[in-house]
Amino acid sequence: MVRRFLVADALSLLGNAAAAVILPWLVLVRTGNATAAGTVAAASALPMLLSAIGGGVLIDRFGRRSMSVIADLGSAMSIAALPIVDATIGLNLGWFVVLGVAGALFDVPGLTAREALLPEVARASGTPIERVAGLREGTAAVVLLVGPGAGAVLLALTGGPAALWLTAATSALAALVTSSLRVRNAAPGTGARPARGNWWAEVAEGWRTLRDDQVLVALTVLVTASAALVGSLLGVLLPVRLAATTGPQWLGAVITAIAVGSLLGAGLYAASGARLHRRTWFVAGACVHGAGLVLVAALPGPPVMLLGAVLAGAGGAPLSSMLTVIVAERVPDVLRGRVLGFQNAVGLGVAPVGMLLAGIAVDRFGVLSVSRLMALAWAATILVVLALPALRRLEAVDAHHR
Repeated sequence: MVRRFLVADALSLLGNAAAAVILPWLVLVRTGNATAAGTVAAASALPMLLSAIGGGVLIDRFGRRSMSVIADLGSAMSIAALPIVDATIGLNLGWFVVLGVAGALFDVPGLTAREALLPEVARASGTPIERVAGLREGTAAVVLLVGPGAGAVLLALTGGPAALWLTAATSALAALVTSSLRVRNAAPGTGARPARGNWWAEVAEGWRTLRDDQVLVALTVLVTASAALVGSLLGVLLPVRLAATTGPQWLGAVITAIAVGSLLGAGLYAASGARLHRRTWFVAGACVHGAGLVLVAALPGPPVMLLGAVLAGAGGAPLSSMLTVIVAERVPDVLRGRVLGFQNAVGLGVAPVGMLLAGIAVDRFGVLSVSRLMALAWAATILVVLALPALRRLEAVDAHHR
């Protein structure tokens, strides 16, 4: 069962990764306007953010497996509609925006539904949840390594819209595999809950659950801040620096190094996550991840930068896996989708803001000054987080809500 779950997750992520390469290229070719690609991405941003929150409510109402299947089928249809429209009436910017927004409405709820489904897969298969979380993180790292390249190969082989049929097929196949999982679909309706139909009350209940748990808040802030920093480094600071020095080819090498490190860290956590104290994992992961990001942010020569990227990935993967495990333990089953939805929404919202602020700061103060300031700020952040009393209590809690 764990293998099928991982295959479904990999297929869904692979389709999204390939589409992220194919769609911008197709927009540019069909419109002849570089701004158009940015317009499609910007138009999809707000619906994606809202769907992360609203999707959490739907997951808790209708079930994790059901919503995962629906989301993957919706994503497949959104992608498949592009070559159909292109072959019939022709694609233009309006169609790219409409179908891009439609795809965005399905992608994040699907991701959230699979995250919410993970504890049920672990429970039904008798596999330690740490192992399943580590394996899933490793699967994501593999997709990061091969997904963009697969998209580029499809473009080279098919020349355009036909490549989208294969990406749509991966999402449809993911839905098929997920539907075969024999796990508890929805949480039993225990505990006091607002009546169904009171949408905002259900959203607020999920927010309060996350807000009132100091451990979840601290870990969510740490992982989100890390994602924002990585996005700023890869999206702004490194391209600016490398364009003026060694050349853009090293940017791809840094991304690959992060993925390799993530694969190593995830494999180690999958193998040993349940054997060591969580505080040990947390301290080791935070220190290794923090040291790696500080090295990258210092913008050294390529060898040191690649070493930092590997360390950042190796330390970050156990932290992300731990967050999955701790959410499963600390959040009642009937609220898991909403809490995960809020966490994903925060991550989606913070990353582009961080890139925007980094770009403004680089234009004003220069890339070296900004990068070194970010390195110092991140080092200080890690020291503060390690000292937080809330993060000294990471061991398993009594899972009465299960």
